[in-house]
Amino acid sequence: MNMLDKGERDDKIIAVCNTDVSVQHINDLKEMPPYAMEEIVRFFEDYKKLEKKEVKVSGIKGKDDAIKIIKEAIDLYKKTFANEEVGIFSPHLPQPAKK
Repeated sequence: MNMLDKGERDDKIIAVCNTDVSVQHINDLKEMPPYAMEEIVRFFEDYKKLEKKEVKVSGIKGKDDAIKIIKEAIDLYKKTFANEEVGIFSPHLPQPAKK
Protein backbone atom coordinates (compact mmCIF):
# COMPACT_ATOMS: atom_id res chain seq x y z
CA MET A 1 0.00 0.00 0.00
CA ASN A 2 1.52 3.30 -1.05
CA MET A 3 1.22 6.03 1.53
CA LEU A 4 2.50 9.56 1.85
CA ASP A 5 3.22 10.62 5.43
CA LYS A 6 4.14 14.28 5.80
CA GLY A 7 4.90 14.28 2.09
CA GLU A 8 7.35 11.37 2.30
CA ARG A 9 6.92 7.89 0.87
CA ASP A 10 5.86 5.46 3.59
CA ASP A 11 4.93 2.15 1.95
CA LYS A 12 3.10 -0.49 3.96
CA ILE A 13 3.33 -4.22 3.26
CA ILE A 14 0.10 -6.12 3.87
CA ALA A 15 0.80 -9.74 4.80
CA VAL A 16 -1.02 -12.76 6.15
CA CYS A 17 0.25 -15.54 8.37
CA ASN A 18 0.75 -18.67 6.27
CA THR A 19 0.10 -20.91 9.28
CA ASP A 20 -3.28 -19.32 10.11
CA VAL A 21 -5.94 -21.51 8.50
CA SER A 22 -8.35 -18.58 8.27
CA VAL A 23 -6.07 -16.63 5.89
CA GLN A 24 -3.36 -19.00 4.64
CA HIS A 25 -5.16 -19.36 1.31
CA ILE A 26 -4.62 -15.65 0.51
CA ASN A 27 -1.67 -15.08 -1.82
CA ASP A 28 -2.53 -11.64 -3.20
CA LEU A 29 -4.70 -8.68 -2.23
CA LYS A 30 -7.14 -9.60 -4.99
CA GLU A 31 -8.06 -12.63 -2.88
CA MET A 32 -8.98 -10.60 0.21
CA PRO A 33 -12.57 -9.62 0.93
CA PRO A 34 -13.19 -6.10 -0.46
CA TYR A 35 -14.13 -4.69 2.96
CA ALA A 36 -10.82 -5.89 4.44
CA MET A 37 -8.72 -3.48 2.38
CA GLU A 38 -11.13 -0.65 3.13
CA GLU A 39 -10.67 -1.37 6.85
CA ILE A 40 -6.87 -1.45 6.51
CA VAL A 41 -6.78 1.86 4.61
CA ARG A 42 -9.10 3.43 7.18
CA PHE A 43 -6.93 2.14 10.04
CA PHE A 44 -3.80 3.83 8.69
CA GLU A 45 -5.65 7.07 7.96
CA ASP A 46 -7.27 7.17 11.41
CA TYR A 47 -4.29 6.26 13.56
CA LYS A 48 -2.27 9.07 11.97
CA LYS A 49 -5.13 11.51 12.69
CA LEU A 50 -4.75 10.65 16.38
CA GLU A 51 -1.14 11.83 16.06
CA LYS A 52 -2.42 15.04 14.42
CA LYS A 53 -0.75 13.98 11.15
CA GLU A 54 -2.25 13.75 7.72
CA VAL A 55 -1.49 10.84 5.44
CA LYS A 56 -2.61 10.00 1.95
CA VAL A 57 -3.04 6.45 0.72
CA SER A 58 -2.06 6.87 -2.90
CA GLY A 59 -2.47 3.32 -4.13
CA ILE A 60 -2.95 -0.31 -3.29
CA LYS A 61 -0.78 -2.71 -5.23
CA GLY A 62 -0.26 -6.46 -5.26
CA LYS A 63 2.31 -9.05 -4.32
CA ASP A 64 4.79 -8.33 -7.13
CA ASP A 65 5.00 -4.67 -6.14
CA ALA A 66 5.36 -5.61 -2.47
CA ILE A 67 8.30 -7.88 -3.26
CA LYS A 68 9.94 -5.07 -5.25
CA ILE A 69 9.46 -2.62 -2.35
CA ILE A 70 10.92 -5.12 0.13
CA LYS A 71 13.98 -5.65 -2.10
CA GLU A 72 14.45 -1.88 -2.39
CA ALA A 73 14.25 -1.56 1.40
CA ILE A 74 16.83 -4.32 1.90
CA ASP A 75 19.19 -2.63 -0.59
CA LEU A 76 18.76 0.72 1.17
CA TYR A 77 19.42 -0.92 4.54
CA LYS A 78 22.61 -2.51 3.23
CA LYS A 79 23.83 0.80 1.78
CA THR A 80 22.96 2.72 4.95
CA PHE A 81 24.61 0.27 7.35
CA ALA A 82 27.38 -1.06 5.08
CA ASN A 83 30.11 -0.16 7.55
CA GLU A 84 28.34 -1.48 10.62
CA GLU A 85 28.02 -4.96 12.02
CA VAL A 86 24.50 -6.15 11.25
CA GLY A 87 22.71 -9.36 11.93
CA ILE A 88 21.71 -11.27 14.99
CA PHE A 89 24.70 -10.00 16.97
CA SER A 90 24.35 -6.42 15.81
CA PRO A 91 25.04 -3.78 18.46
CA HIS A 92 21.67 -2.30 17.45
CA LEU A 93 19.72 -5.34 18.64
CA PRO A 94 19.19 -6.70 22.15
CA GLN A 95 21.73 -9.43 22.83
CA PRO A 96 20.78 -12.91 24.06
CA ALA A 97 21.25 -13.44 27.80
CA LYS A 98 24.53 -15.10 28.71
CA LYS A 99 24.26 -18.44 30.46
